[in-house]
Amino acid sequence: MTTTQSGVAIPIFPCKSIDEQLDFYQALGFELTYRQARPNLYACVRHPVVELHFFVLKQLEPANSYSMCYVSVSDVDAVHKNFCENLKKAYRKIPVKGYPRITKLNNLAEDRRFNLIDPAGNRLLIGQKHTASEPSRVDSYVVVHPSRFVNAFETAYRLAYAKDDPAGAARVLDLVFAKDEEVPVTLLYKAYVLRADIAVAMDDPNAAGTYIRRTESLSMSVQELEEAAEATERLNELRTTLE
Repeated sequence: MTTTQSGVAIPIFPCKSIDEQLDFYQALGFELTYRQARPNLYACVRHPVVELHFFVLKQLEPANSYSMCYVSVSDVDAVHKNFCENLKKAYRKIPVKGYPRITKLNNLAEDRRFNLIDPAGNRLLIGQKHTASEPSRVDSYVVVHPSRFVNAFETAYRLAYAKDDPAGAARVLDLVFAKDEEVPVTLLYKAYVLRADIAVAMDDPNAAGTYIRRTESLSMSVQELEEAAEATERLNELRTTLE
């Protein structure tokens, strides 16, 4: 007879500074549950959605970190809102670039998610799976159409928002921008906004400004602007961030 047991996975992440990690996670709303000084530095924090443990790795470089964990939640919008509100109280702004940072919510084929990157570069991919009866709410950024530009756009979108690889996303878009391909203006507009968003994530305000200006140079009808409403909303957020 087979016995079915349930379990809980607890990520154990490296960090350069226990104090820096704890300050960040407590600002998010996590509770400190354990701290050890000897024989080695170690700490634990807990939140209703996940428990995390930390140890010190002095040579750690956040930009080179590959540590990540997917956290499945029942209401990703509520978690994202709570984290953003707490971060704004702690930092007087919502960190969207560098370390730490939090991304915006995005609809992917498999889930709705956001990424949380802590001071050590550890990544929490926090998402809510689509229900079986629910159609895939793929972000309106994504346009299903067989072309090289669209394929590049969709690849860059997933690299930026699902894989948290803005540098890879930038390379994909920059390569396709260099090609002389006729592209629908709405898609080009969305691609410029995406590239500006990537530039902000890479802490490159000059590039972000360049692509924002490119969106402003496009001539679009009222209907085309309506089709790109979500991109326009993100564009306005980026303008505010850069200001």
